[in-house]
Amino acid sequence: MGFIRKFNIKQEAEDLGVSVWQAPSFLFFLMGLFIILVMVVIYFISQFYDSPEVLVISESVVVVVIFSIGNSIIKSMEQIARVNKMKSEFVTIASHQLKTPLSQMNWELELLLSKNQSGLSEKQLEIANTIRQSQETMARLVNDLLDVARIDQGRLVLNKEKVDLLEIIDAVINNNKILAKSSNVEISVIKPKKLPEIIGDKKRIAVVVDNLISNAVKYIEEKGFVEIKVEEGDGKINVYVKDNGVGIPDNQQNSVFQKFFRSNNAVRYQTEGTGLGLYISKNIVEQLGGKMWFKSIEGIGSSFWFYLPINNDVNR
Repeated sequence: MGFIRKFNIKQEAEDLGVSVWQAPSFLFFLMGLFIILVMVVIYFISQFYDSPEVLVISESVVVVVIFSIGNSIIKSMEQIARVNKMKSEFVTIASHQLKTPLSQMNWELELLLSKNQSGLSEKQLEIANTIRQSQETMARLVNDLLDVARIDQGRLVLNKEKVDLLEIIDAVINNNKILAKSSNVEISVIKPKKLPEIIGDKKRIAVVVDNLISNAVKYIEEKGFVEIKVEEGDGKINVYVKDNGVGIPDNQQNSVFQKFFRSNNAVRYQTEGTGLGLYISKNIVEQLGGKMWFKSIEGIGSSFWFYLPINNDVNR
């Protein structure tokens, strides 16, 4: 059944934005079917004709048709590649253009709230804070889009520096305390007193940890918990984030780490979100030599794991 779901030509065509007859899987299937048919025909021809000319002509026809179908596959893939490149370039350009006005908006808001706050009425302060929250949301979206474009183009550059993972986790938990309290969620952490430093990108690793913890908090319907566990073993540091939230439906779990994925139950409960966080997080972890995976039961909760390798050179 899993193979049949993966060989869904109609779904593939929709995902790639092409017609069914242009889908690579359909063309490969057509080629295979044609080869089998022609082999059968040639077999029967060889039974009735001893002339080598007939066989040569038959095989030549087969080669021409195979090349024609192969050319269609190549053109289809080239078209998809060109569209994907144009999309990535557009996202990069648009995101860069948006960063400038967003930065200016942030500076003006900071100036307004720091220098002139005493001259604003309560309603004006509320409006200014709403604008700032919207600006922060937009800035995160722009940064996520830029990261996705860099990942797709193979240009996501990570710093190589000494990183204290416990320090990052403590900072992220502290940043999510207000969100957790407002959501009636208790965050607990089990960790050793000390861990070896690793080589990685401190800022990007913080993004990974924040995505897992903030997602866990956001998708808990009522009073709940988020449990974080950190441990060292087998030359790597393992991080585990468990929650009792809405969970992910079984039929959607294969898409969790895809771009723009948000499960149906998550969308019903939490309208905000881009579906880019886990895609970016997984790519960051893998680029640092680690791995990320999960288990989830709808209505029970989700558990996400990732590990990062320990570089022994750090401790010398």
